[in-house]
Parts: sequence; structure tokens; C-alpha cells
Amino acid sequence: MSNSATSADVVVIGGGPAGLTVAAEAARAGARVIVVERRTGDTHSRAGVIQPRVLELFDARGLMGRFRAAAQRWRPDFEVPRYIYAGLSGLRYDLLDSRFPYALILPQTTTERLLAEWAVEQGADLRRGVDYTGHTDTGDGVVVTALDADGGTLELTASYLVGADGARSLVRDTTGIPFEGRKTAMTAVAVDADLPFPWEASMRMKRNGHGWVLAYPFGRGITRFIIVAEHRRNVHKTEPVTMEEVRESLRLIFGSDFGVASARWLSRYGDAHRMVPGFRRGRVLLAGEATRVHYPASGIGMNYCIQDAFNLGWKLGWAATGRASDALLDTYHDERHPVLRALMDDVAAQCALHFDFSPAGMALKDLVERELVPIPEVNAVLRNRLSGFGTSYHRDADAHAADGTRVSDFPLVSPAEATYTRVAQDSGFVLADVPGAPRSLPAGITAVTASAADLARSFGAAAVLIRPDAYVARAWAERPGDEEVAAAYGAATRPERERA
Repeated sequence: MSNSATSADVVVIGGGPAGLTVAAEAARAGARVIVVERRTGDTHSRAGVIQPRVLELFDARGLMGRFRAAAQRWRPDFEVPRYIYAGLSGLRYDLLDSRFPYALILPQTTTERLLAEWAVEQGADLRRGVDYTGHTDTGDGVVVTALDADGGTLELTASYLVGADGARSLVRDTTGIPFEGRKTAMTAVAVDADLPFPWEASMRMKRNGHGWVLAYPFGRGITRFIIVAEHRRNVHKTEPVTMEEVRESLRLIFGSDFGVASARWLSRYGDAHRMVPGFRRGRVLLAGEATRVHYPASGIGMNYCIQDAFNLGWKLGWAATGRASDALLDTYHDERHPVLRALMDDVAAQCALHFDFSPAGMALKDLVERELVPIPEVNAVLRNRLSGFGTSYHRDADAHAADGTRVSDFPLVSPAEATYTRVAQDSGFVLADVPGAPRSLPAGITAVTASAADLARSFGAAAVLIRPDAYVARAWAERPGDEEVAAAYGAATRPERERA
């Protein structure tokens, strides 16, 4: 759409990972989308890890070639098949049933550049240097006010507004959505040191009574240190980080400061723990860090923000273009808010284990890492939590055990030599079932066939209707008729309370 347009179906405030993903998904579905971003250039990368479920979602949009190429330019060993939980080693991502059994190391700035390219390719209008100042919900739409790059007043109208403007979200505050929880109680330090990575492994950890350090290469000639120093954990997050503080903490915990003399970036951050009670109010929806702030335990925060965005984006696109009811947008909260609550509880549990450096706390960490994490069932639970593979939208009332569950790639019979993710790149809903009579289905569904064995292995079903965000809308034990498929499609796009 034209970058001079003043109206759209969706206005997104914030051009970070969540906002860009929402914009791309909504535009991909045909919505007219404007993204308003205050920044005109990159900021320093905070997040640096992309988790396996997000990699699967990127693959379903044909993006993984770009992300792998960018990661390889950043560091050769960009795949991390063994990961951490609560600062403990031994999480076996390499055992995940996926084409992507690893975490991918990539700076957030690069992730944002790739997502911005994708959003623009899908038709989103990305406007940088524009500062959101407020909005009014008129009941049947939203009027957004902003300052353009020259300081002039800009007014935009839209059917829906998405606040993806971070933990200090002005959209959230203007809408009046509470931000509940506690303020920062402890702080940690992140350092991008001018230091070639001193070890051969892809990451290195060390803990003792003085604290904990995680180190990993973050570009050529740069080592990123994440430091929680017991004697500095109560320092206010606004106090500048000094190189002497970094060296002292490394000596206390690692036994050496590795001769670190300078750094590209020094940051102190806290463990504030707050979240919104709801993702929607009227025509305004929140996404990403506008919905939560928490300690970045195990590098999962950005990843859950992106998963939120994949859930919301297609729904916005379909609702804005009339292919779904407005009530579909309520299911964003219904599905993702319980995931957020579970995430916040998990982060709190990780921090309780991770940051107790007393003798008893150290003994507990040693026990969990040595005796519990290696147990296959325990390892599976923990890796599913972090990777995103444990997320399911299954409800007790669902007819089939696969309903609401994650979809990863699987081979197809037709189209020949294709897989699900290749078809998903150009599709909305996908119906995969065993070969049979030709089908007559709603226009929003792409029909493909797969072998009975592959469908049984992946879903325990003979047919599945898959949503645009790669979750099962409906599964059947036997090949369904066209009317059954159409009814499931209607239920997925026009929730019961709004269907005639």
C-alpha cells in the first residue's frame, strides 16, 4: 500500500519482532497494514537466540534459508543442539522430533531486519521515525495520532490497532489495560566484550557461591557474557556497568577475567515480573513485550512474543478482510493468555532455582543437573517448555487428541515431492488427508494428500485441517466428508457465539 495512506485495516505500533510478525501475517492474509516505528536505526541486540518452534514457524513461511544464511555469516557454529534451563546444562534439543532440533544464535537486530523485509514483501507499510502519541477507539474503528519524522501531526484510521511497543507500552497505558505484578528485585549484567571466544564449545557456563556466568560467541571477535554476581545483584538497574565490575565478577566466578579490556555494549537489566490481565480491549490488541516483562530466563522471551504474533496476525488478517468474524480475535486471548501465565510461572521457577547461591542452593542445582535433568521424561518436559513444542490449544471438549496441537513438517503424496511447510508458504488453511474422491471445499482451504502412515505418525489421524499458524484446527480418525470439513473451517473462523 502507499506510504502516504492515512487509513488501513490494521495499524501496528512498534517495529520489533512481535510487531513485524503481526504485520507480515496480517498483510499476507490480505489486510492493509501500517507499521509505526519510532526508531530510525538499529539498537543493540538484546535477544540472541531463536528457539525451535519459532524456527518451524519461519520455515512455514519460507524464511529459514534467510535466517540460516544470516546466522552462518554471524558465527559458523550457529546451531546449539544442547541447551540450558535455569542456568543448568544438559537440555537435549537434539532429541526433538523436528527438522530444527537446535536453538539458533542470531542477534535480535538481524532478526528484526529479516522480519522487516518479510513484512514489506507481504505488503505492509513500514514507517520509521514516526512516534505514536495516542488513539481513540470509536467503537467501529480506531483513530491513531502520531508525530512524523519532521515533527508534524499525523492521523491514521484503522479497523484495529495493535500495541507492540514494548514493556513501557504507551498503547497499553492509553487503552487503560493494567500491568500487574512486581518491580525489579535483582539485576544482572550483559556484556558484549571485545574478546575472541576462549573455548571450543558453542557456549560455556560457570557457577559458584559468587554467582553465575554464561558465555558464548556473539559475532567474530566478540564474546557475550551474562553475569549474575551475588555481591552486585542488588545494584539498581540504572547504575552504569563498568569494565572493572565486569572483570571483578569474572575473576570471582570464572577465576579469570580473560584480559577483557573493552566492550561493544554493557547493560544492566532487572527481573521485574509483570503482565496484563487481558490481550484485548475493544478494537485494541496487545502483543509482544507490551503484554509482559520478566527476567530473560534461558533466552525465551522474544520467542514467545513471536509465537503470540503468529497467533494474532492471521486472525487479524482474516477478520479485517471479512473471511472471519470479529470474535475470532477473542481467541487470541483465549489461546495465548494461558500460555503467558504458564511462561511467567516457569520464569519464576527458573529464577528461584537459578539465583540461590547459598550452599543449599548450590547443592540443589548440582542435584537437579546431575540426577534429574538426564532423566528422559524430565528432559522432555523441560525442553518442550523452552522450545515452544509444549504449547497446545487443545481443549477438553475437542473431539480428537490432535485438535489444537502443533504441526511440524511432514511429507505429502500430492503435490508430488512436496511437504506441508512448502504448501503452507502459499496457503491459508490446509486440509491434509488420505487420497480419495475430489473435494469441493471453501476457498480458504488448500487440499493436499498424505499417506495414511505419515498422517498416523504425525497426528494419529486420517485427516487434519491445519490453521495458518501451523496448529491443528480439527482432526478426524476417518476421512471426513466435505460438509464436515466446511463445518470445521466455519468453527475455526467464526466462533460459535457469533455464528448464525
